[in-house]
Amino acid sequence: MGDFFYYGQKDTIQRLNELAGRGAVVASYVPKVGMSPVGGPNGYMNPAWLDPNLPIYTDVPIAVKAAGKFGYTFIHAGQSQSLYKIATLPPSSIGSYASLRIDAMIGSWVAGTFTAMTVILGNRGAFSVDWSSSLYSPTESRFIAYREADGSHSIYLFFLTAAFAQAAFNLQGLGCTTYPSPTPVGSVPGTVVWDSGANFGDSTYKSPRSVGTGDVVGNENGTSVDQLLRVRSKSGEAVAMSFLVGGQAPGIPAQTLVDALSFGISGSPGVNHPGCMRWSTSTYHANSSFATGYRTTLRAFDTVANTWTPALFSVTGNGTVYAPLLKAGSSDPSLLRHNISRGTDQGSEIIYFGVEGAVAPSVAILASDGAFNWSPSTSVLYVGKNATTGRSLSASGTVSTSGNDYAEYIFKSLACGIISPGQIVGITADNKVTDQWADAVMFSIKSTAPSFVGGDSWANDVGQRPSLQAGPAPSQPQCRKDVVTQQPVPGVNPPEYEDLVTEPGDTDEEWAEKLAMYTAALAAHNIAVQQDAEAMAAFDAALEAARQKVDRIAIAGRVPVNVLGAQPGDYIVPMQDGAGIKGIAVREDDLSMKQYLQAVGRVISIEPDGRAYVMVKAV
Repeated sequence: MGDFFYYGQKDTIQRLNELAGRGAVVASYVPKVGMSPVGGPNGYMNPAWLDPNLPIYTDVPIAVKAAGKFGYTFIHAGQSQSLYKIATLPPSSIGSYASLRIDAMIGSWVAGTFTAMTVILGNRGAFSVDWSSSLYSPTESRFIAYREADGSHSIYLFFLTAAFAQAAFNLQGLGCTTYPSPTPVGSVPGTVVWDSGANFGDSTYKSPRSVGTGDVVGNENGTSVDQLLRVRSKSGEAVAMSFLVGGQAPGIPAQTLVDALSFGISGSPGVNHPGCMRWSTSTYHANSSFATGYRTTLRAFDTVANTWTPALFSVTGNGTVYAPLLKAGSSDPSLLRHNISRGTDQGSEIIYFGVEGAVAPSVAILASDGAFNWSPSTSVLYVGKNATTGRSLSASGTVSTSGNDYAEYIFKSLACGIISPGQIVGITADNKVTDQWADAVMFSIKSTAPSFVGGDSWANDVGQRPSLQAGPAPSQPQCRKDVVTQQPVPGVNPPEYEDLVTEPGDTDEEWAEKLAMYTAALAAHNIAVQQDAEAMAAFDAALEAARQKVDRIAIAGRVPVNVLGAQPGDYIVPMQDGAGIKGIAVREDDLSMKQYLQAVGRVISIEPDGRAYVMVKAV
């Protein structure tokens, strides 16, 4: 008998057991003449049962135990909507333990939409789904769970109407039923409780581990994580941990730093310490939920001191950037001016500008006495002084300006009127400028275009220009709209979807409160702006009143003088003009000693308007 069904096989019982282990059915009936007793009712045998080198082929998924089945493949080529029932989880009870895992490759026929998906379902106590997708969540082909009237949960493979889609997957389960040959149906009973395709771009559910970022238009690839993405340090130190945190617990007090991003590095014993740089975020202003109220801060961990350093760099939502050494840093509370400062003594370096590697900087700024004693008149650049040396500026090269004379501010006498540029004036015995001949003891010319001006202390009594207090205008609030996503309509087959408000917008009361707060803030800002304008106007009026009491008188250099008919080489000599003063041109050959001593300058050229252009004569 052994020779009948395998050449050389003598032990019939052993061979029957071997065949049974490879899937053959050993019949208890008598086979037809010439047929095998293990070939089934028709007596024919599958050669793969006998030869281990031949693969086993099947048109239905291969079953492993009760619920595990491997090798599902489905193609949808533009037909109507189809649902294939692939598994059922029984109702939850004190003795249930049903679970199911789906490992799938699913998507449309387009290669870029095909994605790997893993789904784990359970219904002990409550129905639970945990799933992830490596690319994104397809909508044309997906998995759907329905809750039946008896409390069981049926799992379906779903294909959208007219979709060209595919799915290949395996099932592993315990306590559930899986079906080897599901047939398509157009609709099913029950209530949709989970739909992998309906969560595409829907913030109501995402896998707690990862899900494709398909909700970001134009960036469908990638991975998103709901809570914490962490990379462990090689040697296990907590301080060397690298992580990215996506949010923080509610109720954190304002201005509390919350860790957001950490870059860590492991240490080597006896060589270096582990450590990390960490970005933290916080609300910068109490009770502020707007962009301007947030701050991002970078700190480093000091392993030796077992503490965090102060802020090394921070950026607030209003555009303020802070760093302790920019070799820039300032705790200046004003938001209306740039401030680069350093906590140091007078004479120490604050900042260098120069060429890398050069012995000396191109420009260096050292700390002054900080007395802030420059003129309140508006200028472009202010330079303080060193209290010990009194010096403000040292230059290795020349200082070039567009002016032509050196002048000084000199107070005018009470009787002096308005003086025109180039006008000859007198100096009184008490060092005041006068336009009266009788009061003058010496003479000079009013400056026209000075390159340097001394005596700029005439407005010290006016005080410093006031700082603006209003600050930037408050930003107009935006009405927060409802964030709407789609969810399946319960009990509707085929599946339909309705809009669901996942993040409610402002209510009428909340919007009215925002507008009221903005209106009040804007009114306060407008009052502050008006107060600033009034304070500035009062200051400018006081400054102008003080300016009327002085004039810039040329001490050296070249200036035009209001004298006509002169020739180059002539001396300009002051003369009495009624009660006032005028100038005349006197040739060198005709000049007396007294005239020479009183002369205000010598003509070097004639201006286009005919006035004499003179070199100011030193006293």
